[in-house]
This record gives sequence, C-alpha cells and structure tokens, in this order.
Amino acid sequence: MSSLQKTGKWWVLAVGGDFDENAFDQREHCRAELLHKVNESGIELDENVWVYDEFKCAQLVLRVCPDRERAEEVARELENSGFSLRVAMEFE
Repeated sequence: MSSLQKTGKWWVLAVGGDFDENAFDQREHCRAELLHKVNESGIELDENVWVYDEFKCAQLVLRVCPDRERAEEVARELENSGFSLRVAMEFE
C-alpha cells in the first residue's frame, strides 16, 4: 500500500483519542497510544498510515479494501478487537 497514491480503495480505521490540532505533543501522544494498542492486539501493519480529517483524532489505517462492502465486512470481523472503528474512502 502506498500512502502517496489515491487508488479509490476503502480504509478500515482504528480511532484513538481526540487532540487539539495545534498541539503537536498531544497529537503524538494520541498516536503513540493508539499504535501501542494496535501492536498489543497482534494486528500487523505494513506501514503506519495516519489519517487526519474533521474528526481531529488519531486514526490509523488497519486494512485497505477494494470496496465499501469488503471494508464493512472487515470492520465487523474486528468488532471484538476493542477498537473504535471507522470505514472511510481513502483521503475522504
């Protein structure tokens, strides 16, 4: 997966804590917490792709899927992971 190319795919995101967009240290703390939880859960990532949007919280791409239906299926499979999850089109 390349975080630099838009491919029309869908993301399953793990959603972490909120942060003030102007507070770099706060953002990094939220990201570190979420990444630690993902690593502890055993979910393996090829790269850490962080999403920033109007939600202003740490969001990490867990899976990339070809379409919305598959992304929603993956999110259902991860429901018991303990993460808050969100499905979104890439770069949405």
